[in-house]
Amino acid sequence: MARFISLNKGGLVNAFVGVSSRPEKSFKRSVLCIKENGSIYKIISTCSNKKDGSLNVFFPYCKESKSYIFRHLYKYSGGITKVNKDQITKEYIVDKTTKLSIHRSGFVQLSGNGIISGIDRTTGLPKGVGVFSSPLDTPVDSGPTFSFQCWGISEQFELLKKQDKDCQYIILDRNKDFTEKLILKDRKTNCYSFEFFIFPKEANSFVFEHENKPFINHKIANYIFQPGAQFTHPVLDIKFFKEVVCVFPSLTQVDFSSSFGYMLNSPGGADTINDESKTGNNFHLICPRSAISTKGDNVEKLEYSEIIYPPNG
Repeated sequence: MARFISLNKGGLVNAFVGVSSRPEKSFKRSVLCIKENGSIYKIISTCSNKKDGSLNVFFPYCKESKSYIFRHLYKYSGGITKVNKDQITKEYIVDKTTKLSIHRSGFVQLSGNGIISGIDRTTGLPKGVGVFSSPLDTPVDSGPTFSFQCWGISEQFELLKKQDKDCQYIILDRNKDFTEKLILKDRKTNCYSFEFFIFPKEANSFVFEHENKPFINHKIANYIFQPGAQFTHPVLDIKFFKEVVCVFPSLTQVDFSSSFGYMLNSPGGADTINDESKTGNNFHLICPRSAISTKGDNVEKLEYSEIIYPPNG
């Protein structure tokens, strides 16, 4: 299906001026970048699995990789989520960069080379850190599927020095492309936030182009700052992903003790695949571990332990 070309970037009324000749979903990877003070930093990237159309999310661009991970009991509410120690059900540390895998079935997990992951065949529970969320055919509709926050990017994040022609680069300008979210009115924003929404495959017909870039309009009924506000989100145009995935960039506030870092937030999900509620649990990854006072240094590693076998005989 060919996309319409819009004269304007979103709004309540789009002025379509033609039909695009560019192929849809033509990139092997989409890389999200931030332009800050004249420099462009790589933040997060996504690709889709050719075999089943699942979504993989990578965040290797921070020079620090030692992270703290926890899964907790969760009840959705707008604004800042506070997690008490007694709500935490799993804790791990990891010394290498992982990835977020969102499978078509709705199983969401942290995975990667040497990382404990998958589903236990005996119990049916996630190994490592994971939840059973909504299938991609019927994605989460109460809010974003996952989100990512980062701060202090000029200290530790990689610069974008060259561009691969097979990759889509979504370069967001600090001064132009971010919506300010002042949750605490007496404090300035100090963090970039990216909320990733996934819409059903039927939403592809609503994606349009402006200045050779794909966008989609989105009215957020439960937006706490202005219910029903409409936004225009950049679309991640990656091969093999049947649905529409887009990003809502904003400036917000965090209270971590490190001058740089990032936090990955999973969708809500159940503990077992048979739980139809698809909610109740969330997991988060915080890097570096020094960003929080409870670093989890004495908990299990998410990486496989080395096994030393006795000699023969």
